[in-house]
Amino acid sequence: MRTYLTFLAGFVCFCAEAQIRFSEKEINLGTIPEACEIRGDVILTNTSSSKIYLLRADAEKGVKIYTSKKTLLPADTCLLVISFIPSVKGRFNKSIKLVSSDQEKPHELQLAGNLVKVKNDDKTACYYFGSRRNNSTAVKEDPLVINMPAEKRDNSNKMPDPATRPIQQPATGNEVRPSEETPKSKVFENELSRTEYKPNNILFLVDVSGSMKDSLKLPLMKSALHTLIEAVRDVDRMTFVTYADSVVIIKEGVSGADKKTLHAVVDGLKAHGLTKGNKAILFSQLLAQKYYIKDGNNQIFLATDGKFNFSKDNFKTWSGQQQDKKIIMSTVAFGNDRTAIKNLKEISERGEGSFIHIKKRNGSQNKLLNEMKDRSKRH
Repeated sequence: MRTYLTFLAGFVCFCAEAQIRFSEKEINLGTIPEACEIRGDVILTNTSSSKIYLLRADAEKGVKIYTSKKTLLPADTCLLVISFIPSVKGRFNKSIKLVSSDQEKPHELQLAGNLVKVKNDDKTACYYFGSRRNNSTAVKEDPLVINMPAEKRDNSNKMPDPATRPIQQPATGNEVRPSEETPKSKVFENELSRTEYKPNNILFLVDVSGSMKDSLKLPLMKSALHTLIEAVRDVDRMTFVTYADSVVIIKEGVSGADKKTLHAVVDGLKAHGLTKGNKAILFSQLLAQKYYIKDGNNQIFLATDGKFNFSKDNFKTWSGQQQDKKIIMSTVAFGNDRTAIKNLKEISERGEGSFIHIKKRNGSQNKLLNEMKDRSKRH
């Protein structure tokens, strides 16, 4: 059954350059032991220089969608939460079509998983993949996507369905315009100037093991990576390596100017398998040295929510491989496992890098960029 988002503005200009980036479009929650309500969330980012409006969503009956905002300014983000109450156990796959002003074709999202047991009459058993936010980022608990009522209603303040939208006529100069001029995004303008910051050779060693399927961890990491990608330059090089049951080179030595490729790599990261990260560090060190930049910042970001058994012998090998191409290793921790956090702090200390803890959305998107800026700043 079609569902609708209440449209806040009386007019929307469909802009070809507008674009929404999603932290992920296929949300796989995996196996859920028990729940009476299931929620999954996704981060939306406006990567254009124009406003983008969330107009309407189509979903089956019973699926509700909440959001922190319906108008995205340039470089703005919002949180979208998909929620439903399961009636039976087993596998589920909820499809949502989100209509927005950046394109006429709806964005297609999916929320899937496997529920082992339905928890009845217990509202505390909500399987929510996210965390309570502060007031600035909290989703509105009044659903913005609701089932269409059977009775006729006034749709004068809603955009027409794409299938019935009238053919757009050429502009005459008399059209109604938004009251304010749309500002251009300058969030990352001159963020990394050549005079202030050295060239960067960055390798991301990303844990894609099964434990990273927690819907909060991967979106947090992707959001931070997308922010960093927007700031790097053509003199910077980025490499992506993943590890789980094996070590895989996703892309290596990509220029910071090729943002389309870099964003696509991050969007494609998915969690699966088991973790075998010991040899991944030493392998990544050699790969980072392949693109070593003399007098630049050469750094590995090890991103994980788990513990490494990186022994003294492993560190001896690490030190021996450094020679005249020294690589800094910083660790990025997700979750709150105290043993893992202590372990990752020790690895970052021996790697002469920094320990970065990412555990909430607010402010986390800039942590990787700030670390890279600190390391590459010219003194």
